[in-house]
Amino acid sequence: MARSTQRPVAVGTISLGCPKNLVDTEVMLGLLQQAGFSLVGDPAQADILLVNTCCFIGEARDEAAEALEEAIAWRRTPKARALIVAGCWPQSDPYHLRQHFPEIDAMLGPDDVPRIVEIVDRALQGDTGRLESAPADLRPAPPTYLYDETTPRLRTTPPWTAYVKIAEGCGHHCRFCVIPSLRGAYRSRRLDSVVAEAEALAADGMVEVNLIAQDTSAYGRDTHEADLAELLSRLSAIEGLRWVRTLYGYPTSITSRLIDTMAAHPQLCDYLDIPFQHADREVLRRMGRPGEGSTYLELIEKLRAAMPDIALRSAFIVGYPGETEAEFQHLLDFLEAAQLDRAGAFIYSPEAGTSAAELPDPVPAQVAEERYHRVMTAQQGISLERNRRWVGRDLEVLVEAPTEDGHWAGRSFRDAPEIDGLVLLRSGQRRLRPGRFVTARITEAQPYDLVGRPV
Repeated sequence: MARSTQRPVAVGTISLGCPKNLVDTEVMLGLLQQAGFSLVGDPAQADILLVNTCCFIGEARDEAAEALEEAIAWRRTPKARALIVAGCWPQSDPYHLRQHFPEIDAMLGPDDVPRIVEIVDRALQGDTGRLESAPADLRPAPPTYLYDETTPRLRTTPPWTAYVKIAEGCGHHCRFCVIPSLRGAYRSRRLDSVVAEAEALAADGMVEVNLIAQDTSAYGRDTHEADLAELLSRLSAIEGLRWVRTLYGYPTSITSRLIDTMAAHPQLCDYLDIPFQHADREVLRRMGRPGEGSTYLELIEKLRAAMPDIALRSAFIVGYPGETEAEFQHLLDFLEAAQLDRAGAFIYSPEAGTSAAELPDPVPAQVAEERYHRVMTAQQGISLERNRRWVGRDLEVLVEAPTEDGHWAGRSFRDAPEIDGLVLLRSGQRRLRPGRFVTARITEAQPYDLVGRPV
């Protein structure tokens, strides 16, 4: 028998990478729970361990490799029955995984998510099915799977917040990125499907929904059914939803219609995560991306004209092949002019299968590292100044958890979960309730967090 007749087979999970990957993990957990498996929070108590990996950049692979080393140690214990590895790394390079981690019992890529129960059952019987151990040129075609509102899903986020994936895959052709080859072409969920899921979440007590996709601003362009503005309008009418936040917008795809819609509905957070990646025109062209610093600044001006308090987050790559000191200085000048609320930086790493990996003129590692620190130092000062604008003002805060010093931590509309900073609440003897909103007067600004007192 594949499963014990005395008790349910227990599954533990390790989910790595972005929120989009987390949704895949939650769907797999939902399918396993529906099939009768039990779920445990401590992998040491599991019969089966599911590791969902990311391999977007070198740092992500390093993190996944470290997690797999720990999983291998678990696999060698008497209780362990199967180690399942999912996600982008098996899709990208199953041969490497088989060579370096032979203890893996089965692997599955993004398109195999609906098959998780079958794959686990076969692994328990010692049959890994499709081994996915072929060289890269024999890998299956890019995925086409897309979940909907009927798909079982076990949320692992706090009960007041959830991610809703509105599309899968990517339609852009950035030269440094492997996502289209791993996740397939861009494909939007049906409008009614997204709305139905959000309605069910709100009925279950959810007050915050975070919309995610590789490019949320491209929603509906493939189906011609609706655009992101229409979706946001529909979501803003759902009773019980207090915050709807949009992540991962493409800088040249944010329309005036979208901006006007965001500004018109108070339930739509004045928040956008726009990965600009760089500001110098020539670097962006080498990346295979449109736009440049001046057009990005015009977009920021439009956004702030419509929503003066909008929180803007971005991400940048430093050390891209051929990046000169003058081109890097354009990026620093852009940061100073843009005054983004938050920004992260990544040191370029060549990824197999991308055309950028073949570009000449690599930036020396020491130079790239130094540029990374210059960007982060500059942005830290900017973020502090942006936070200081809130001192003396009131903010609505979603309370989340007590802190070690006896106070509370929460988030404002400016703070996406697990990505941005916190609002630290000095509540005195007052006990707050996680998942509830309070109004806080901001008394102190830090580079990443705000400090306030409940009013």
